[in-house]
Amino acid sequence: MLRSYYDILISYLPLLAKGLWATVLISLLSILIGTLLGTGIYAMTKQRSAWVRKTAQCYRFIVRGTPIMVLLLLFYYIVLQGRGGIVAAVLAFSFNFSNFACSVIQSSFDSVGRGQVDAGISLGFSRYQILRYIVVPQALHNALPTFKFQAVTLIKSTSIVGYVSILDLTQVTDAIRNDTGQYFLSLLLITILYMILAWLLCKLLDYCVKTTQRI
Repeated sequence: MLRSYYDILISYLPLLAKGLWATVLISLLSILIGTLLGTGIYAMTKQRSAWVRKTAQCYRFIVRGTPIMVLLLLFYYIVLQGRGGIVAAVLAFSFNFSNFACSVIQSSFDSVGRGQVDAGISLGFSRYQILRYIVVPQALHNALPTFKFQAVTLIKSTSIVGYVSILDLTQVTDAIRNDTGQYFLSLLLITILYMILAWLLCKLLDYCVKTTQRI
């Protein structure tokens, strides 16, 4: 039984690699774009203009209340007219992640006490120096645990992209399961692969934060 499963698994390695690449590509692009978008939304909430703040609040309300599956189908079938599954997935997950990123950024910056900023001003630091050497390092440190959790959640959520005809890890392991009839081994395989991806992502984020703080 195991020998037969192993032989079929070997024959699926090219498709497994393709599915793995699709999952990694969607995840990394969505985290990057979503973080940039979330940063922009956070910046909008701090503007003096009332309509800019209201626009950001409206965006967050809509994205927060819309299921990721609905966003995915909306971008694929309505916006892209059934073409570009990868693009639709990246857009959907980026919009979804941007709301989480905005919340993480807001809470991490708010956690830095006003007293530390005042201390920097009293020492003669410029606004840039206060932001660079006082606020940002602490904000990054405070944001990292929650950000990693949300990023790992995003990776696991990409298992739904098969609904828009994307060959990802879930789709490939489903095909292996159907060919072998081994449900447990196939589910164990995809669990291990997602665990490895989550672990590697956490290590990458740790490295990025440490590198940023050394600059």
